[in-house]
Amino acid sequence: MKPLNGLAMLTLVFCFLFAGAANTALAQDDSKADAAAKAYAKGAAEAKKSPDKAIAFLKQGNERFVMGKSIHPNVTAARLKQAGTENQGDHAYATVISCSDSRVPVELLFDAGIMDIFVIRVAGNVCDTDEVGSIEYGLAHVKTPVLVVLGHTQCGAVTAVTHAIHGEGHALERNIPPLVDNIQPAVKRAIKQHPDVEDDDIIPHAIEENVWQGIEDLFMKSPATRDLVKSGKAKVIGAIYDVGTGKVDWLPIEKTAEILKKVEADPKRAMNPMAGDDHGHGHGHDHGHKHPAKSGQQAEQGGGHSHSEKSSHDKAGGETHKH
Repeated sequence: MKPLNGLAMLTLVFCFLFAGAANTALAQDDSKADAAAKAYAKGAAEAKKSPDKAIAFLKQGNERFVMGKSIHPNVTAARLKQAGTENQGDHAYATVISCSDSRVPVELLFDAGIMDIFVIRVAGNVCDTDEVGSIEYGLAHVKTPVLVVLGHTQCGAVTAVTHAIHGEGHALERNIPPLVDNIQPAVKRAIKQHPDVEDDDIIPHAIEENVWQGIEDLFMKSPATRDLVKSGKAKVIGAIYDVGTGKVDWLPIEKTAEILKKVEADPKRAMNPMAGDDHGHGHGHDHGHKHPAKSGQQAEQGGGHSHSEKSSHDKAGGETHKH
């Protein structure tokens, strides 16, 4: 074997040095990832303890997402094993109702992972019977201390309802008008509050009003949620996600308190928090009865009611029923 010349020796030395530096960098990256995972786990445990801590933790996650510094927590095989053996109620720290829009990836935008957020998704982030029941489960059974009603920019559902109210609506599939009729009061209120705003420029205002409408509909239908909020065990907060920037803009929580106060004074609010205890008190008790569905024409003409009921499932494949 020939002895190495100077250049070959130098190359070999550089290779060893590079390999050592690469291993050191990998070790440092692993160390940083471990530290981030431990910090997240600690933060999530704290977030579970109170509404304010949960809100703060969600804000931190969205900040990481916006800055491109997501840590993608709780997506490992170990977390999957936990999910298969443990109760989500011991882990999830927030309930979020958001739009079904593919541009609103809830766990990603809050930089959360498996078993971290109890998510309800529906077109227009409306709070009707099915959604309210899911929210009640998230707050009362999964024991999350906060509910976020999350609207988003460029919402197609709000846009469609706005166009219908402006007389620019088009034919819709039969189940869509009963789905989005909860949005109509929000759009009309936005138009009334901003008489100088014309055409599609009203849509951002309507999107915010739709968040408030969802919170009002939730409180009207859910004594259990009202009780949790009044006791301080949970908070309800509105927010709007910008699909173009990734940023969540948080709406003033004081407005939620105003809506709750308004609902508490409304004799039409639902009164009994538990199933089977209804005896005609308050609004929103259909006792499992079905009611004739509204036609698409009525929905487009603004004939919907702000507090609509629908059957939880359409087992026969027929109409979605509301009143």
